[in-house]
Amino acid sequence: MRGSGVKKKRVPQLGENHRRGIATTLTLLDEALCEFEQWAGGRELRSVLYEERNTLSPEQRAKILAEVAQMRERLRKLRDALGLEGSVRDAATAIWGQCSGLWEHLVELEAKHLRRYGELPPGLARYLDPQVAALLLHLRQISRSCSSPSQGEVG
Repeated sequence: MRGSGVKKKRVPQLGENHRRGIATTLTLLDEALCEFEQWAGGRELRSVLYEERNTLSPEQRAKILAEVAQMRERLRKLRDALGLEGSVRDAATAIWGQCSGLWEHLVELEAKHLRRYGELPPGLARYLDPQVAALLLHLRQISRSCSSPSQGEVG
């Protein structure tokens, strides 16, 4: 680039720990950008106890998409300049991991654990515990469907 009048910024060499730390944070940012992009595209999820309400106006959506595009370009430059590696999220592994994390939360809905909040209304344990057991069974089935022989099983 000699003689072109354009100076290229010299990027300091990173150690592996710094590289990993920076890559992890920027990967989390990139994952959030994917979700922002989905909302800007109109995403609204609806289920039994979870709902997303997308009230973004067309102008807001356009601004978000423009900012996401600019951020991604900056992320590309950072990736290339710092020699960062991206990560690949395997759906089966992600589902299995979420099942593992949710397992403990569901177990805590059993009556013996709910007592920490105070005495339970009569009959709640008899009603709730079988419901929780059924949810745990379904979660185990989902986990099994995503497990490879090396991963084992939730619960």
